Amino acid sequence: MALQCTFCGNKNLAPKTTRYLHHQGGEMLIVEHVPCIECDFCGEQYFDIGVLKSIEADHRDIAEHRKQPNRFVQVAVEEFTAPSIRLSGEAGHTR
Repeated sequence: MALQCTFCGNKNLAPKTTRYLHHQGGEMLIVEHVPCIECDFCGEQYFDIGVLKSIEADHRDIAEHRKQPNRFVQVAVEEFTAPSIRLSGEAGHTR
């Protein structure tokens, strides 16, 4: 069975490594060099369930102080503020 992207239908998928962000219990873990299969058209990524379970277990161990991460980084957090967008049919729209 040939692999196909479920998002865009492209059949060109390739093995790569990526950065994976895992959120758990209000905390975030950044995992580097995670193996995945990536669509070369839209960039959708597919991960093996065993890889994801391992990341989840590592995050739990780090959160419960049974394991130390390789390093800590400081991350800025910003709220998104959407610009005002006029929809067709709103006042001020001309045809």
